[in-house]
Order: sequence, then C-alpha cells, then structure tokens
Amino acid sequence: MRQAIASTNEDSIRAKFDDDGYVVLPTVFNDDEIAVMQQEADFILDLIINSSLFHERQSRRLDIRRNKAGMVVRKIQPIIDLSLSLSRVSRDERLIGVIRTLMHDEPVLMEEKLNYKQPVPVMDFFQVPEDDDRFPIHNDYAYYLFNGYPDSIISSAITIDDCHAGNGTILVFPGTHRSHTQHERVRNGLEVRAGTVEMANAVPLEVPAGSVVLFHSMLLHTSLPNYSDGPRRMMIYSHYPK
Repeated sequence: MRQAIASTNEDSIRAKFDDDGYVVLPTVFNDDEIAVMQQEADFILDLIINSSLFHERQSRRLDIRRNKAGMVVRKIQPIIDLSLSLSRVSRDERLIGVIRTLMHDEPVLMEEKLNYKQPVPVMDFFQVPEDDDRFPIHNDYAYYLFNGYPDSIISSAITIDDCHAGNGTILVFPGTHRSHTQHERVRNGLEVRAGTVEMANAVPLEVPAGSVVLFHSMLLHTSLPNYSDGPRRMMIYSHYPK
C-alpha cells in the first residue's frame, strides 16, 4: 500500500484535494487540545453507555458490536449537543478556513459523529450481532443523496488518537471522488459492489493525533478492524456549501 502524503501549502492542499479527493494536514491541534478531545470522548462514551444501561434500552446514538475478543463501540452519533468543546472545534478557523478555500463558499455544518473503534468490556444487556468494527468500502454521498444533499460536501476527520494500520485507521482510494459509484446494502450499511476497487490501491492514513483529514463526499474509503487494546478515535464533521 502507498503511504499518505501530507500537504501544508494552500496551493498544494487545493491541488492534492482536486486530484486525489482528500488531503492530510498533520498536527493541526496541539497536545493540550488533543487531551481535551480525549477527555470529552471518554465522557460521551460513559454517558451514552450508562444511559443505555439505566433505561434498559440501547441509545440510538450508539453503534456497538460484539466480536471474537469481546465488544467494540464503532461510533456515537450525533454528539455535538453533548460537548461544548467539540462543538467549538467544528467552527475552529484552522478547520473552517481550509474547507472554505476548498469549497469556494462558506461551510455549513450538517452532520457530525465520533468514530471510536474502542474495545469495551462485554455487557450482556446489549443484544448485538457478532461483527467487527470494519467499515465497508463506501462513499458518504451514497447516504447523503437520499436526503437531497449536494455532492460538494466536505468531511473532516480529526484524529483524537494516533492512527496506524494496527488500530484500524481509514484507508482511502485516491481519485474515486470524480464520479459517484453504485452501492449495495449490506449488514454494516452501504458498500460498493465487489471488484469496484482493489485493496492494493488503498492508501492508509497513518497520521498522529491532532491531525486533520479532509475528504470529498464521493471519495471511496474503508477501514480495517482495530487489533490493538486501545481506541482509534476520529471526530468527523461534514460541511456543505452555504
């Protein structure tokens, strides 16, 4: 697999995004800011799991799976009403300024989620199917088009933990953003038809915590299971042009 290339110059950011459908901005947020994000992620996870257990019903925000090792939280969505600091990050100029440049318009937040890929103790209350935390090969526009959103949506993934192959980081397929690809419904959501892309062409986004990955809504991407003992958390915001 090829390695992801990081860009920091505005012209190179725009050129790479236009060519590949994504761009990596390394270490945008500092250690103190990352620590706050991690604390907020822990708080939200405790809040949603404890709420589910107390009310004896699984929160609709919670995507949790059972795998061979135990249980894993895939994501919690939405979360922005649960964390003032994460809400502020969605409006941070270090994020919005780049999106504005790529979008040629003012970005408007339309969706957010926190992807955890976090192993948790087995809780028998959660009656979930045996599965892993892999996300199918898909693009986000396959979901957005059903709600009438434009294909010019740009998503930003802020890495709350270091991301590498061992903990199931995102893999992207450069250049696949130029046209929409047909999807089929699978148990984990929507997925492109087998043979649409080759895994050998996937680029793993191995980046440190505090980095930002910007990607086009039609860019195909996936992730592998988290084989580590810790979480692989990404805060993902999606903006459309005003």
